[in-house]
Amino acid sequence: MTDSHEEHATTPLPSKSVLDDVIDLRRYFHKHPEVSFSEHETTRYLTNRLQEMGLDIKTAGTQTGAVAILDTGRPGKTVMLRADIDALPIHEQSGVEFHSSIDGRMHACGHDAHMAIMIGVARTLIDRIWDVGGKYLFVFQPAEEIVEGAKAMIARGLLDDHRPDAVIGLHIVSFMESGTVVSRPGLMWSGSDAFDISFSGPGGHGGMMGRRGNVLAAQAFFVERLHTVVEGLEHDGVQCHTTVGNISSDGAWNIVPRGVLVQGSLRTFNDSLREQALDRLRDLLREAQSEFEIEAKLDLVHGTVPLMNEPNVTRTVLDVGRELIGDRASVLGRPLTVSDDFAEFLTRIPGCYFMLGARPEGDAPSAHHSPGFRIDEAALPVGVKVLAGAASRLAAE
Repeated sequence: MTDSHEEHATTPLPSKSVLDDVIDLRRYFHKHPEVSFSEHETTRYLTNRLQEMGLDIKTAGTQTGAVAILDTGRPGKTVMLRADIDALPIHEQSGVEFHSSIDGRMHACGHDAHMAIMIGVARTLIDRIWDVGGKYLFVFQPAEEIVEGAKAMIARGLLDDHRPDAVIGLHIVSFMESGTVVSRPGLMWSGSDAFDISFSGPGGHGGMMGRRGNVLAAQAFFVERLHTVVEGLEHDGVQCHTTVGNISSDGAWNIVPRGVLVQGSLRTFNDSLREQALDRLRDLLREAQSEFEIEAKLDLVHGTVPLMNEPNVTRTVLDVGRELIGDRASVLGRPLTVSDDFAEFLTRIPGCYFMLGARPEGDAPSAHHSPGFRIDEAALPVGVKVLAGAASRLAAE
């Protein structure tokens, strides 16, 4: 343990007004959700708020998203902090008083909380400007839900312009105990590939068509066997994962359609497992084509790499967490089959992504990406404290 003066200097703590503001901001963002690459009002709000705080606004490169710098004027490294800003095309049924004001749009994954926490971190570091050194690059990234925003910002020069020495971020997790901090050095989350599979056939009369050329029967055959694509493909005892999220066609009750679109995702932990799973996926499609005499086309729409935390940065984050919340900061035992394009930054900058538990009290919480998704806002102060403390410590290293 450091002495009280050193711990105080390297762990800037937010004031009550900052933490109250974080809750208000989270609720504002929750009421005004915008989906990937359409976050124009969110961007305007963020930019105005960052300017009011006195931060130096920089170009994001992308049409949405915001970037700002806090330069302490003291020696130290440049630490990048990232929050994602997009919502999902989901109609909210969470029951909260501050529910979405936009029909069919909802912050169903916690990005509203991420933005609010990030502003709280910026305010905390500004309030403690005389106790910290280095520079802090605040990146509010669009389009995480389609894992395209990070790559777009990188392609447009974000990291070339600012050259951060470390990057950190967090993700709210509704299924972990509220106020806990969990991370993992090395592999923490899987990579992902979103796919579109188009089944094409002649179409026909619902009262006359059988198996041959029946694209609906072919997609049912495919979906039923999709699990075989990842069977036995494991890392650290965790099996890779694949699922279908949407099926659409141009048919009707008496029309067998000419086309069916199946949309889903594949989650794998390294290049070898990914290639094996994709090969199996293509084999399954060839089998469906042969069985039903239809055409099947696979398109990989978007994806991101597995999320790999740098051990030393992760150690610093968890050290700060343990100083603040004791053994409620811990190491994740096995990687998870979820994905986040924060991983793209981690391929270029040493860094750490951590999970912030925010399970609501009462019944089992609704899943992320579901209409009933809710979080415990009492966890948000922990996120502010750990991010601010880890950022200041990394800047001083």
